[in-house]
Amino acid sequence: MAETTRNTQGAGSAAGAPAAEPGQGTGAGWTSAHLEARRGDWSLPLGDGDRRLLWEDATAGRWDAADGVRARLRAFIEGSLDAVGFAHVANLMDPAAPDTELVDAFSFFLRELGEIIPQNAAGDLTQVLRDREGDGATELGFHADTCDLLVLLCLQPAADGGGFTKLASAGRVHDIVAHERPDALALLKEHWRFDRTGRAGQQIIHSPILFTQDDGTVGCYYQTRTVRASAQLDEPHLAALDHLDDVLYRPEIAFRLRLGAGDLLVIRNSRVLHGRSPYVDEPGPRSRRVLRVWMNTP
Repeated sequence: MAETTRNTQGAGSAAGAPAAEPGQGTGAGWTSAHLEARRGDWSLPLGDGDRRLLWEDATAGRWDAADGVRARLRAFIEGSLDAVGFAHVANLMDPAAPDTELVDAFSFFLRELGEIIPQNAAGDLTQVLRDREGDGATELGFHADTCDLLVLLCLQPAADGGGFTKLASAGRVHDIVAHERPDALALLKEHWRFDRTGRAGQQIIHSPILFTQDDGTVGCYYQTRTVRASAQLDEPHLAALDHLDDVLYRPEIAFRLRLGAGDLLVIRNSRVLHGRSPYVDEPGPRSRRVLRVWMNTP
């Protein structure tokens, strides 16, 4: 069974380091209030005319009339990923188009950002997320995936108004934990064991949960259920995870974003943790459907 230790430059223990006040750490962290006040930093609405041009070129598999739109979207997405760790584009594609055409056009557009990689053990490059056996009624906890970028295209939001995507800044979380529980931060910067047997990519991963990246920003790797089930953890380590979860679910940290039909969301896993609020689905055409893609970047 392959085991991997994630390369996290400068991710050593923080024991003995002075605790930073929230907002004064190494990460470019943000709060929910900051994102609400500066929506233009991370969200871009696409007009219907530009969407039609983009669709025509993407379905044809070549850039022509929409080349200017393509360049503008790429620059915005890359800038937002650098600034806050995620990017949102409203009205990117017509969700009423047939799924096969949507997948092909969407995949062509995403070539601008990197390489699409398998997201499960079956090798699927795309997957439409649907409610299965009532799973939608259960909240999806904060986590980070193993790919560089998580890409979501909303085809149909939940009919009951739930199913919000939740986002949290690793930098802001780091600073709060450092201020409130430096002992917990020291443990979170140790290498933890994540047993992902049967999933796509590396099966066993050893990684800190919070660490400092080469560019000085705070990075993260976290899957709460996986790490809790992957090793025998003592009380201090369990308490550190409990405190991390407590911080993640605070309203000022957990930013809630409702994706509309046709909306794109791109998340850089190394900087932003994500989850999903519960929802109650409806069968048939009003059921929640989200197209998911995993990507790696150069």
